[in-house]
Amino acid sequence: MIFLAHHDRLLYHHVTDKQIPDQFTNFRIFFISDIHRRRINKKTIEKIKEPIDIIIIGGDITEKFVPLQRTIKNIRRLKKWQQPIYFIWGNNDYEAQPDRLERMLRQENVIILTNSNDTIIRGNRTISILGLDCFTYGEPRLDLAMQGAQGSFMILLTHDPEAFYLLSDQELQSIDIALAGHTHGGQIRIMGVGPYERGGLDKYKNTKILISEGYGYSSLPFRLGTNSQCHVITFEKLT
Repeated sequence: MIFLAHHDRLLYHHVTDKQIPDQFTNFRIFFISDIHRRRINKKTIEKIKEPIDIIIIGGDITEKFVPLQRTIKNIRRLKKWQQPIYFIWGNNDYEAQPDRLERMLRQENVIILTNSNDTIIRGNRTISILGLDCFTYGEPRLDLAMQGAQGSFMILLTHDPEAFYLLSDQELQSIDIALAGHTHGGQIRIMGVGPYERGGLDKYKNTKILISEGYGYSSLPFRLGTNSQCHVITFEKLT
């Protein structure tokens, strides 16, 4: 159980979609969520040989009583690729001196998306990264996150997948893929049964969603029937 909580699995996903602009074929995201109190393993990062275009932290980068310096070191480890780092708030981030955390993230040039978006440009084409506020302590508002977003491909970030599942059918139609965490895949599953479903790449009402089982753990440093994981997502235009 302790081994699984600290044994990283690096998962590769290939996403094809007609909405992906030609210029964004082979666009790659490194996605990591729910780091909590763990230290990001340098060897795991070094296994990635493909170029990474952006890094996304899907919330719960820390929790109560984690030294701020540990979180800073984790962020700096993700600067290996010298690419933009995006962050959305998780419930544990709000519980762990959020003002101090936000100041540090901004000092480290991390892009915080809270019911807001950012545009990535290649040539004359764009994609939009939309970030929702925390479902537990904030107010996730897709309408605010969408304001001014004009990308031909929309990537939604939400810490808790429940915020995605509660979107209306009309709202879902504006999203091409969602990235989420929070659930840890149940973290401890007895006979395959846990408090949450396993993570993975799936489709909900024709919209793709990738739910990570998370890099860290909550409460105790144990996992059973789930994996400590992070993700490399490669996008390609479907022709």
